[in-house]
Amino acid sequence: MIKLYFLSFLFLCCCGNLYSNSIDDITSKPVRFYTPSEYESDAQVWSISKGEYDDVYFATNEGIVLYDGVRWEKYVTPSECIMRSVFYDEENKVAYSGGVNEFGYWKYDEYGNLQYTVLYENSPSAPTQEFWKIAKVPGSRLVYFESPLSLLVYDMVTGKITPLADDGMRFHFLFIVGEKVYVQQNNYLYRLDGYEKQMVTDQLENFYLVYMSLASDGRLRLFSSEKGTLLLDERGKIEKRISYETNMRITSMSRLGEDYLIGTGNTGFYRIDENGTVLSKVGEQMGLKNTVLSVGVNNKGDIWLGLNGGIMMIEESVKEESLLLDPKESIGYVYCAVDREEQLYVGTNKGLFCMNKEDKQTRFVLVPESKGQVWDLYHIGDEVVVAHNKGLFSVFNGTFREIKHSGVYTLVPVPSRPGYYISGNYVGLSLYEMKDGKLTFRNNISGYDDLVQNCVFDKDGNLWITHSRREYMRLRFDNDYTSIVESEIYTVPTTLSKRAFMVKVGNDLIFMNNEGGVYKYNELNNTLQSDEYYATLLSTINRDILRIQAFDDRFWQINEDGVCLLQKNYNKVMVNAGLFARMKDQFIPKGFRKVIQLQDSIYAIGLENGLGIMNITALNGQSSMKKPHIRKAEIVGELENRLLSLEEGNLSIPAHINMVRLWLTALNRERQVEYRIVERGDKWENSSGGYIQLSYLRSGDFTLEIRSTNGYGIHSETSQVMLHIASPWYATTYAYIFYSLLVVVIVFLIYKVILIQTRRKEEKIRLNEERKRKEEMERYQLNCLQEELGNKNSKLMSITMLGVQNNTFLKKIKDAVSDIDTGQSPVIKQQVQRIVKDIERQLNDQSGWDNFAEHFNNTCNGFFDRLIEKHPKLTNSDLRLCAYIRLNLSTKEIASLMNVSSSSVEMAKYRLRKKLELDESIALPYYLTEVIATLKSFVND
Repeated sequence: MIKLYFLSFLFLCCCGNLYSNSIDDITSKPVRFYTPSEYESDAQVWSISKGEYDDVYFATNEGIVLYDGVRWEKYVTPSECIMRSVFYDEENKVAYSGGVNEFGYWKYDEYGNLQYTVLYENSPSAPTQEFWKIAKVPGSRLVYFESPLSLLVYDMVTGKITPLADDGMRFHFLFIVGEKVYVQQNNYLYRLDGYEKQMVTDQLENFYLVYMSLASDGRLRLFSSEKGTLLLDERGKIEKRISYETNMRITSMSRLGEDYLIGTGNTGFYRIDENGTVLSKVGEQMGLKNTVLSVGVNNKGDIWLGLNGGIMMIEESVKEESLLLDPKESIGYVYCAVDREEQLYVGTNKGLFCMNKEDKQTRFVLVPESKGQVWDLYHIGDEVVVAHNKGLFSVFNGTFREIKHSGVYTLVPVPSRPGYYISGNYVGLSLYEMKDGKLTFRNNISGYDDLVQNCVFDKDGNLWITHSRREYMRLRFDNDYTSIVESEIYTVPTTLSKRAFMVKVGNDLIFMNNEGGVYKYNELNNTLQSDEYYATLLSTINRDILRIQAFDDRFWQINEDGVCLLQKNYNKVMVNAGLFARMKDQFIPKGFRKVIQLQDSIYAIGLENGLGIMNITALNGQSSMKKPHIRKAEIVGELENRLLSLEEGNLSIPAHINMVRLWLTALNRERQVEYRIVERGDKWENSSGGYIQLSYLRSGDFTLEIRSTNGYGIHSETSQVMLHIASPWYATTYAYIFYSLLVVVIVFLIYKVILIQTRRKEEKIRLNEERKRKEEMERYQLNCLQEELGNKNSKLMSITMLGVQNNTFLKKIKDAVSDIDTGQSPVIKQQVQRIVKDIERQLNDQSGWDNFAEHFNNTCNGFFDRLIEKHPKLTNSDLRLCAYIRLNLSTKEIASLMNVSSSSVEMAKYRLRKKLELDESIALPYYLTEVIATLKSFVND
């Protein structure tokens, strides 16, 4: 028989009727409230559905809101549809949404943005339909969309939308239970098998469902908003009806494992188990002041509440952390705490407060007479001892008793004397002892009158105190602990450290600074020396720490952003970092932060108005961080950013891009990641804020590796992304082909040019050789001609000279004959006259001239022809004179050849100059020589 009492028990619990003295039972999980301005949409959130990775979808009046675990994005349909429901289909990786007169689905595009496809739009003339529920059975091709007026079925394969049950009855509920779809119409509950309805029960009159579940024996359990719950038997008959015993109005429900998540319209949110135990409650005291419209759970197990005025997230996935806050009182900054069986005491800057752990209202009450600054609390005997700015006090049965007047910071037991304690005061040290079960003041210790905030005994009974930020002081007491007999100051070898810490680990006392240096006291040389063992053990501790504490084999490091826990397990050190990080905005002043041990595995840290609680049994040591996932990639430009396509884990980046930003999801709570490019041999680089930036990328194919980290050497699995960074246009394959073709063309052209130049050169050489041969031939011919001319000239001169000689000889003969005295002999006289005539006839014979002229004209390359062409009025005598002058004969020789007197020759030359129209400055032989030269040039040309 199934246990039904848990439901009524639940609602009694909701009114505060359960009690427990466990710290876990009086704490609550961290919550985060997101205002509409943060997610940039309407305040009312009607539906919630988890998506892939850390995605959560929200349906609001303005559209769909997506939270990917790091950032918010709002998406609006083209029609700006008011959304009422959202459902993520894990199989097909699409998110279906239903709204006013419309429904469709959303799917990521290649750029990481959601794109909307409308499936159905109501006719403008039809009655308004609001689709409040969406259901799909895993493995089915059918998706059901329910509005009060109709139930529409979408076939993903055919795309067809089919209406069901058009019988005039209104629809009130649509839900999937045990891979079956159920729908309520009026007082009927039907089970849908494809497009067919099968009635389950007709006994739901005025019972409007908000949730359904299966009992352990397979029967249906029905939840209504205000009318209680029903249990149906196999025949659909009501087996049990339970009415709510409060005025609770349930607005939404969901499941987290075997637990029920219940959102109400008036009393907040509850999480209960199968036995009716309230595991957590969030009400007005936790900031939940609005109606819970929807409840959902993401993949990590965090609970999301859609409210009437925003969104709230309850970090149920953080098993180890919880909060203990006073919902109504401002108790101040909590510096210390002590856990008793029924009470929890906390010391604050406002005094000592006590909480009864059985009080589910979680109220702290100020202990009378305790107002002031409480520095520390100790459980000694049956009392709680209080280190107070007014002195040392004890609390027993609600009585606040003074032990010593004057401010006290700390209290430590004396190892060599059980029951004795030494306090570090505002001024000096004091000794206390237990008498009759009560701590009493014994004496002040002389020899040191400065402030003591921190002091620890070593194994030899010496008391060490932090003398300043970088110094330690060792004190040795007399046997009665009345005075200090020896004191010495020690420093560590650094000048950069701002803080000094002492930590007692078993019998070892180690000294540290915020630079990470670890030291131990060396008795032989009386100095503090670096300790390799503890330095290695604590090597993961970051610098700039605020405090180090040790409880057994657990080391707690407090820094600016949270707490790190190192647990020694044999030869390994398990690290958990970022503890309490979500509460850092509520931390007390950093100089006084410390971890408080309440129970063996329960630790706390002081907050404003409460405590942060840590159950270390829920820690998994090496962390369960998931691999980061790239949600979007964008080019960061000077004027605007541009998204890049992401397909199948590959990212193509254009050339000449200076910066690419990759937006990540599925991160750890610190949002810290490491990344590197494998091919470049890069070291791992750190990034936070939910993204990484790649700068100054060169072209090529690379492998980008990304992993989550906690900053203390603990990493998630590595995600790999293949980067293809395009080459610039001048370095692409086509460019190289072009360059190759261009080189071939250039080589060919060079070859052709060289070939042409070679041929031209060869032709030039050939022509030069031909010219040279021709010139040589011409020179040879000219030489021959010149030689021939010279011969002819010689011959001509010889002939001419011979003529001159002959004429001279004939003239001599003539003169000799003419001088012969013939006496009176007529015969002799006649013979002499005949001889003289013959000689004169010979001297005047033109036949010799004609032969000479022809021979001279041929020898001198047409001298007469050229001369006659230029001076056609020249007579034969003129030509004859020119020839003789050209032969450079003297006037006398010319006169002899022409058989005239020398004066006649001069006169003939004068007349010749006139005919040649020569200037007086031009010599007649020169002119005739130039004519010959001109004739030679003319002939050569």
